[in-house]
Amino acid sequence: MSLTRQQITLLSIFALFLTPVLLVTLMRSTSWQYQPERSSNQGLLVQPPVHLPLLAESAAIDGKWLLLYVTAENCDRSCTDDIVSLRQVHKAAGRQGKHLSIVILNTNTHAEGIQSTIESIYQDIIFIADPAEETLANLARISAGLASEQGRSTHIRTFVADPMLNVMLAYREDAYAGNISKDLKHLLKWSRQDK
Repeated sequence: MSLTRQQITLLSIFALFLTPVLLVTLMRSTSWQYQPERSSNQGLLVQPPVHLPLLAESAAIDGKWLLLYVTAENCDRSCTDDIVSLRQVHKAAGRQGKHLSIVILNTNTHAEGIQSTIESIYQDIIFIADPAEETLANLARISAGLASEQGRSTHIRTFVADPMLNVMLAYREDAYAGNISKDLKHLLKWSRQDK
């Protein structure tokens, strides 16, 4: 029995439409446990997120994702290197960078000198010379909580907060700027602020 050209065409069309259905059925079956590639954050997840209401004082912060950095008592070479890395993270965000602000929370007594140094590194940084004690206390509590979860001393200076000022992620002092950048790209994409 030979098939006519019309029958072959009809069978080809039928197979073309049936193949995706069979593939989906196979993927959903228990015999083949297909799992899409997982994407995980590189930072430490703050759970539950901690709200920072006292940061709302700056209009430049309003409605943006925030990359918060708490300076050390003496902002030395490592501190300025961290700020240079944050500048690179902001630049790497590309067009999404308009939905992101870098906020430096100063804990140093010599705010004027530190501020001029930081602003010489990057003009688009928001410098808060005298942050509210409650804000710093909340960030210190986050650090202490994550240190106890990790079971080791964890120095955290960098945090990510959403547009509603909820701290979601924290990064150890030795965090790689590329990992922070990846997390922010995912967050900006998932929050649909990449348009």
